[in-house]
Amino acid sequence: MNSIFTNFHLWREENCYVTAQEDLLHHHIDPQGIDLGTTCLVTFSSSLFERLLETYTVEQNDFWPYSTTPLRVCHTPTGKKFALHFPSYGGPRIANSLEQLAACGIRSVIGLGLGGTPQEHLNIGDILLLEGAMRGDGVSRYYAPMEYPAIADLALTARIRAQLEKRGEKFVSGLSFGTDALYREDKHLVAQLRTLGIISVELESSALLTIARRLGLACSWVGVVSDRLTPTLHEGNIHAEHIMDTLQRLARLLTELIDEL
Repeated sequence: MNSIFTNFHLWREENCYVTAQEDLLHHHIDPQGIDLGTTCLVTFSSSLFERLLETYTVEQNDFWPYSTTPLRVCHTPTGKKFALHFPSYGGPRIANSLEQLAACGIRSVIGLGLGGTPQEHLNIGDILLLEGAMRGDGVSRYYAPMEYPAIADLALTARIRAQLEKRGEKFVSGLSFGTDALYREDKHLVAQLRTLGIISVELESSALLTIARRLGLACSWVGVVSDRLTPTLHEGNIHAEHIMDTLQRLARLLTELIDEL
């Protein structure tokens, strides 16, 4: 049976009634007239976003019009400008954010996130560096057919890997499962993911990596195991507070990398 998502014209971005550029202009922001830098550090935790604002040098002009998905322009310790963004949760939100970031001149996106792991050899607090993702989300189907892979940018991921190794951080590389259905991660699904060697389950990776690549953005995801999805029980929780120290340590490491991009 044919599906609306087999429409090639949908993936070519032709004749869309609403664009990120038009939406920004509606809010009296010329996307070509603002300077966010060329790199955006995207956090998938609101509490992490607020913590990082306390540690970075932040420009005072809070012009971003979308209050539920805040963005601030920051500076590294050496003065390089970059954007810090919290897109809220889930694939549709990150899709819209990526469109807006691309319209504003961002060229590289680093996702700093958290996720549950189905793998029994991984522990809460372990660092994960994604090579790609299984596409369990819905929004990425508007950008590419399901056969299109969700792959992290190889060059950017290699630089994150080198930075982790330079700082002596232990980490695990592999694939994540990006889902839209937080409350439908049942034991049968997780068992299948465990068999496939998937190292994490979270809400953004597949949309993030697929859509960023379609928009011409270099994109990678690094994060921390927040909970364990074992065959018998759920250990930890889906929130960031108990792994905040590791997330903030990663943020400092990534800020050093942004200086070099």
